[in-house]
Amino acid sequence: METPPCPISGKTRGEPFMTVPDRFTGKEARQWQLVRDPQSKLIYLSPRPDEEEIKAYYPPSVYDPHLTVKSHRTLRDKIYLALRTLSLKRKASIIEKSGPRLSSRSKILEIGCSTGELLKTLLDRNKIAAALCLGFEKESQSATYARKTFGVRIQTADFCDSPPAETFDRIIFWHALEHIHRINETLDKAAQCLSPNGVIVIALPNAGSSDAALYGRHWVAWDAPRHLYHFTPNTLEKLLHKHGLHITAMRPFTPDTIYNCLQSENLADPPSGGLKLLFQARGLLRALRSIISGSMDINNSSTLVYFVKP
Repeated sequence: METPPCPISGKTRGEPFMTVPDRFTGKEARQWQLVRDPQSKLIYLSPRPDEEEIKAYYPPSVYDPHLTVKSHRTLRDKIYLALRTLSLKRKASIIEKSGPRLSSRSKILEIGCSTGELLKTLLDRNKIAAALCLGFEKESQSATYARKTFGVRIQTADFCDSPPAETFDRIIFWHALEHIHRINETLDKAAQCLSPNGVIVIALPNAGSSDAALYGRHWVAWDAPRHLYHFTPNTLEKLLHKHGLHITAMRPFTPDTIYNCLQSENLADPPSGGLKLLFQARGLLRALRSIISGSMDINNSSTLVYFVKP
């Protein structure tokens, strides 16, 4: 275990913010401490597993981004994967519209690409050769699946240790930046890999969202100990500023609101039998309210997608 400094202020004495459970081990297991830096206001996990220890907290059999490699899937797994497939076109469209139009010669880098579906969708939609794109994914099964199924280049090394020498028109962190231990080094190297007119696209849960406030310690996107940092637009801008980067635009990603509310309902008070449908209905209603709240003030949105440039 390690006690990290705030990546923005560099201070190691964060103020206690909240204790949260690991959603995979239940309420009676270890509680993880979130702290808030008094200077930057960033919320982050401390203490936390180090880069080697954290591997044990990503079981492919239950961790949603890696479910594609699971051989025996529950009904819930199948529904999740079907919905994820439906959302891929929307994700790809957001990434395409984040900057200059992509062409068959465009180069794309995704850090934390999981099983490669988003990269593959972007390649197909823009007729880009697989050789022009690169993914980084530490989980070996997911990386192997992406290579064999889609023929894309995937590195299992840490991006900080093996940054590519080439530059890219899009660099994607789709729900990945919050997982990265060496976040400052990663952003430095990502900025160096960005082409002159390129854009970094970052999707993150919003710690200032209305559903984060509603569910408190049971908000699924705290996701301790996998999520190391919890950003708002303000704290992300402060971190990016250290690396000569800034947010040029942001937009909500509403499918995540539904996922976050339904999963948070289960964490707050796991139902059984006929009550489960009632709790899920309540989760959908709360998701709708959160989406409306986010449409009135984007800072209330459950997930935000940021377009970032130097």
